[in-house]
Amino acid sequence: PILAFTRSAFVAKRPNYHQPNWFGVGLAFSTTAALWALLFKQHEDDVMEYERRKAEGGHKCTGCS
Repeated sequence: PILAFTRSAFVAKRPNYHQPNWFGVGLAFSTTAALWALLFKQHEDDVMEYERRKAEGGHKCTGCS
């Protein structure tokens, strides 16, 4: 038997491009927006921590020298 002409189980029906899956589209865009928001928030926190440590002064560890 030739398996090249068999139908895949993952492509059981043709996609309907006239009625997109709006739930999936909204979920994808909202997830992307949430991840970008978290990225910007984390960046701002990191910048504030850097500025705080820079303003704090020199190295206070006595065991390094």
